[in-house]
Amino acid sequence: MSESRVNGRKRLGWLLGSAIAFLTLVLSPALAQEAGNVLTPGSTVAGALSPAQPATTYVFDAGANSTASVSIDNVNGGALALLISDINGNTIAQAADSANAGSVAASNILLSSGGRFSAFIYYAPGESAAETTFELTLNLVVSGIADGAAQVTTVSTTDPELILLGAGIEARLNWSGAADLNLEVRDPTGEALHWNSRTTDNGGVFGFDANGLCQVISGAPEESAVWQPGFLSTGSYEVIIYYEQACDALTGTVPFQLEVTVDGQSAGRLQDLLPPSSAGQRSVYVTRFDLAADGSAALSDGGAYPDASLTLLPSGYESGAAATAIARDVPVLGEISNEQPFLAYSFVGAADELITVEMQAIGPSLDTLLQILDPSGRVVNVNDDAVAGTTDSLIANARLLSSGAYTIIATRYAKEIGGTEGQFQLTLSGPSNDVAGQLTSLNLPQGDIEVSLYWSTSADLQLLVRDPAGASVFDDNPIVASGGILQEAGNVNCVPAATGAPVSYIYWPPGTMRPGAYEVEVWYQNACSDLPPPVDFTLLIEVNGQVIADARQFPLIGQRYVTNFTVQPSGATSVGEAGFIDAGSSTLAYQAEAFDAPTIESGQTVTGVISVENTFDVYRFDGVAGELVTISMAAATQTLDTNLYLISPGDRQIAANDDAGPALAGAAGRTTDSLISGYVLTENGPFTIIATRYANQYGGTMGIYSLTLTKNGAPG
Repeated sequence: MSESRVNGRKRLGWLLGSAIAFLTLVLSPALAQEAGNVLTPGSTVAGALSPAQPATTYVFDAGANSTASVSIDNVNGGALALLISDINGNTIAQAADSANAGSVAASNILLSSGGRFSAFIYYAPGESAAETTFELTLNLVVSGIADGAAQVTTVSTTDPELILLGAGIEARLNWSGAADLNLEVRDPTGEALHWNSRTTDNGGVFGFDANGLCQVISGAPEESAVWQPGFLSTGSYEVIIYYEQACDALTGTVPFQLEVTVDGQSAGRLQDLLPPSSAGQRSVYVTRFDLAADGSAALSDGGAYPDASLTLLPSGYESGAAATAIARDVPVLGEISNEQPFLAYSFVGAADELITVEMQAIGPSLDTLLQILDPSGRVVNVNDDAVAGTTDSLIANARLLSSGAYTIIATRYAKEIGGTEGQFQLTLSGPSNDVAGQLTSLNLPQGDIEVSLYWSTSADLQLLVRDPAGASVFDDNPIVASGGILQEAGNVNCVPAATGAPVSYIYWPPGTMRPGAYEVEVWYQNACSDLPPPVDFTLLIEVNGQVIADARQFPLIGQRYVTNFTVQPSGATSVGEAGFIDAGSSTLAYQAEAFDAPTIESGQTVTGVISVENTFDVYRFDGVAGELVTISMAAATQTLDTNLYLISPGDRQIAANDDAGPALAGAAGRTTDSLISGYVLTENGPFTIIATRYANQYGGTMGIYSLTLTKNGAPG
């Protein structure tokens, strides 16, 4: 706490003024209840004094161990004084504009206890009452938690210091293999160098985009980010390496080397491996190097940071650890650094409540990341970039699925291995203004089976449940004969949910549950107004009041997530495998069976059974380059939804079919049978046929099938 000095001849008037201020504060509580007299951290309000109203009071809320600074600026009309008191009326800070400078402040006030505080504004001792206007600003720094002890997080707004480097800075990446890797380096000011950002305002230059888009393949691919000699920023530089794509079928995991040179001296060298990106999982490696004020620099150990890492908690955080309590609608300030890559905040939430959490970077280079943990310590909401082109984070209108103590983790991209640093403002609030209060409660009907899908963006996600008879409940077919009902369908056709928090809900009312296998699918149909389209959803499956599946996933546009569960006649349930089905046959471990699979000849028909225990069958045939092959798979029972794959002698998927389509429907009018028609073989050798069902091992349909192979047009 700092206190302004006053000269001796004004000391008595100052004490009297303080006493008058305190009495007025106690006797005039209505002043602090006015809507305009509530201070919000980081904002400025305008006020006025006059002979008719020579004093006024403002209030603000703060947590224990916070640090407050209150300033009066742009005073016009007379010198002012300021007094801060706690909830009990005790004076904790005071200051006066004794020099008539037009401003006064009480800075760095340590608030040892939390609660509501009052700021009392009146004329400075010895000053005549006159019409006076002013601006009042509150800055509040909330304590952070580190190593189990409360520590005040200091917020600095200064830019990184500069140092003169005669040889500049270079980060150089080289690798082996025909793959397109991309290098990105983010400097302490927040500017970045990469293939699509080739220069910065402080002398940064990006070099050649090696193997870019696999158009020209280099024998020794290399990329570099260089800052020319001159005054350069000290601080943390983040380095990101992306595996964009393999440039041929033989290239897989790539060895790479990263070396950083600062002012002609090596700051370190890293050697590691980077696997290819896969469907829904981008392969990324992150590290950083730090440039000190004396010119020394050091490259840190890095690590892989795939998309799945978003749900991982920062290293060093333990579930249930102490966190700083945060109040709703009261912004708090904090700082993320390499020494402290996250801060934890806590709040108490109620089941079915909608909450919004916003994390805004103040500077200088921070790339924010938000996570919300439910009372059990599980990550239930995540957001990295709220809007394309920004690095702020927003979790809007998230529905809390249970009551209890929730935790907010405020961190950064790549968390402990990341390199961006800076200050942030975090705000916890209720639903956004466009959500009607009466719609925030769902009041969903209960049932024997309840399947719920929750997310918090504008995207159109379709929920579908297929019953044991093969009938599907979804937005185009909201009721089926077995009793299944689509009660809620969020954001269908990009029409925003009335609640502002989309929910889809399919249930079977009490007494309608049918034993058998059920299939559940979540399809990311359309990003709608989300740009870019980061979506995370929670899928809950409950049977007889018990949660049997609780999944949190991050789909890409067009992806389908499928799982299944089986209800026994006794009511007992079991849950099958779950996953995204876009990877085709690669989700199936068929290779071991392919070595001694039964052989099928042209014109031959075989039969088999797809069941819970047997999700696919494998067959082999000898093929010759130039032959045309047709493979048909038809279900003998109405529930089975067939699926076919054709695998080359080199173990590559070369053809696939799920639904043959109306034009090739069977006699019963089925369109869920499968057909690979007239495929021309391009090589000789043993080919593999995989007979399975929709969604492979993740699906839920079962039954008997028949499979026929036909070859024609073989060369003579």
